[in-house]
Amino acid sequence: MGPWCPTNISDDASKGGIWLIGGNVYDVDGAFIKNLALINNDATWQMYNRSTGAITKTLTQADCEAAANPNVGEAYKNYCVECLPSYVSTLTSTYYIPVTPVKLSTSYTFATGPGGPGSTGGPSTRGIAFDGVVFDAPAPLNVILAAYTLAPFDDYGGHINPHAGYHYHAATGLTKKITQTDGHAAMIGYAMDGFGIYERLSAAGTEDSDLDANRGHSDITRGYHYHVDKAGNNNFINGLAGAYAN
Repeated sequence: MGPWCPTNISDDASKGGIWLIGGNVYDVDGAFIKNLALINNDATWQMYNRSTGAITKTLTQADCEAAANPNVGEAYKNYCVECLPSYVSTLTSTYYIPVTPVKLSTSYTFATGPGGPGSTGGPSTRGIAFDGVVFDAPAPLNVILAAYTLAPFDDYGGHINPHAGYHYHAATGLTKKITQTDGHAAMIGYAMDGFGIYERLSAAGTEDSDLDANRGHSDITRGYHYHVDKAGNNNFINGLAGAYAN
């Protein structure tokens, strides 16, 4: 896990995580922080000390808890929010996934924006990666930016919330995967309805053109399964085709 926030505007990409803008993935290096006012076309952004280049970021668990919420106060304006694993070391969660998936006649469609679910119901959690980390609903990027904060994801596509723990918002190709002998995209986990979740692209770098509205389809080898969305889209899959455990 990590890193998330660089320390100085001179830091390279190895010292920070990533951010998602307009469907694209950007490295949160020192230059990215330095240019936030230009990137967001808003001179209010000033997340570093002009004299030293030091980046303003959360340094304690109390900072994390105060800054990583929708109602962040003025005190944390222009902060890079970095919550550490030690802050959630005692947090546990249990999820139930069907062992034998049951495809339904009507899908559960997720909301198009952060938080889910959509009008047809369903859990907000999209699935579970092989490392036990949640594939979560879209991050509320606009809410984060509106508070003049930045909560980067690490290169794996995850960050830490003091209430939800470490979770993913993007499939960047770095999590545990099971490669397929036929060149099909690698499997990276399970959706909440028990159907497999696979990477977006095949071993040859191609994307399937027959995905349904949920980002799923079937083949002889794997049956029904999903393919994740582009990492920059802040999304994994669009809905669940099968029954999920309440």
